[in-house]
Amino acid sequence: MKYLEKYKYLIALLSVFNFLLTPIHIAVTSFSPAYIIVINYTIVILSSSLIASRRLAKFFTYLLGFLTLIAIWLEFSDSNSKALLICRLVFSFLLFACFCFILIRQLLKIKDINLQFILGPILGFLYLGIIGGVLFEFVHFLDANSFQLTKGFSGYSFYYFSFISITSVGYGDITPITAPAQSLTLVMNIIGQFYLAIVIGVFVGKYINTKSK
Repeated sequence: MKYLEKYKYLIALLSVFNFLLTPIHIAVTSFSPAYIIVINYTIVILSSSLIASRRLAKFFTYLLGFLTLIAIWLEFSDSNSKALLICRLVFSFLLFACFCFILIRQLLKIKDINLQFILGPILGFLYLGIIGGVLFEFVHFLDANSFQLTKGFSGYSFYYFSFISITSVGYGDITPITAPAQSLTLVMNIIGQFYLAIVIGVFVGKYINTKSK
């Protein structure tokens, strides 16, 4: 348990990176793409649940994680169910918002620069990208014409678009068309830039304070 506590951010970080590499897993294996996506998403949820240390935080993460996993696997068995899709999106949003809240509280308590302080902000940035992907997928669910999508798009495309939005890359291969999609993209762009600025400022401030002691 102490080993998991010490490297919980690293484990969660590796699981998220593994999820982001899902298209590569699909390309090099013969398994069903949907099956690989579900497995990788499940690993992210289970690994990220390790970051909760307080009893109440563990309760909420385990509860939301359990509900999210049920929705994911049920949707895997019935991909045409709109009710399961909505449940999966809602529970996923709440779960990763909970992860972000727990992560912020823990990082604020860290006084010295260590492995957790370095990995924590990176993990938070990845969680932000996943939350954006969930929101973009929900917007697409409400209106299928919200985005101009490339041929052969999948649910992963919305997570890809979320990350290029918060990093302000903007390749133009996916384009928000409707007003709700454009406004959400704008919000993600702003949040992504402010997140980086705030994290860098806090990191530099703690580094200076540590060196001055």
